[in-house]
Amino acid sequence: MSKVPSSSRSSNSSPKSPLQRLRKRLTDNISHISTGNHPHDEPKFQSLDDFDSSWDSEPPLTPLTLKGYKKSTKRQLLSHELAEDLRQHIPSVLQINHSWTLRYSIEQDGTSLNTLYERCKPQVGENMRKRKGYFIVVMDNHGSVFGAYVNDYLRPQDGKYYYGNGDCFLWKSEHYKIKRLVSNKDGDLIKDDDDNQLVMEDNIRLKVYPYTSINDFIIYSNHDFISIGSGGGKFGLWIDSSFLHGASDPVDTFGNEQLSEDEKFTILGLEIWKVG
Repeated sequence: MSKVPSSSRSSNSSPKSPLQRLRKRLTDNISHISTGNHPHDEPKFQSLDDFDSSWDSEPPLTPLTLKGYKKSTKRQLLSHELAEDLRQHIPSVLQINHSWTLRYSIEQDGTSLNTLYERCKPQVGENMRKRKGYFIVVMDNHGSVFGAYVNDYLRPQDGKYYYGNGDCFLWKSEHYKIKRLVSNKDGDLIKDDDDNQLVMEDNIRLKVYPYTSINDFIIYSNHDFISIGSGGGKFGLWIDSSFLHGASDPVDTFGNEQLSEDEKFTILGLEIWKVG
């Protein structure tokens, strides 16, 4: 009996590593489908490369639903557009959650810090192991909207005790103008005062300031105020118990810019949104 050449034995032998065996099995399956052994099945992948590339693609996120606003609520701080932008910066496991719930609103619940804490508290029977997040949304006396994302619910702490983790961040939305061409109903371009065929259009830009890990002064809350980020006697975002006054400064915790136009501002609106 003649010996099989070593090259032939090598080509017919099974792959040795688990990854090689997996790729061979996938290739065999693709080939099996493509040969017509299952005439009623449309092959999903024409090659192993198609299969590999499918692992890299992600399905689009389901559009967000914001629950909790009453029909009578006049000042709604969180628009769908802003919420979708903020959604891109929270942990991936929470991005797939397509329903956010309004837990507290000054307009709907009154100006009470105790009420805010009570509304943010986990509900009876709630799964405490399930990952959650909360958005603090503030509107100041200039009409600017900004706030924070925190990984834990707000609550009064005894003593100077900070909580929160690296998921937390500060954010602000800025208005800016861009030039664009417009036309009237007849299709003619409309010119501005300088005889340019352009107009200025108002847009909103989101700025996010993630946790820097320089210090651990992330969330602090008691019966007198709430603060997100601090250091050197200053706060990234500070809200007093009356919900009348707030403050914002650059802090090492988030490496942020001042969130409001003024270092100290008057609060016109405040909302807490729960994610997850």
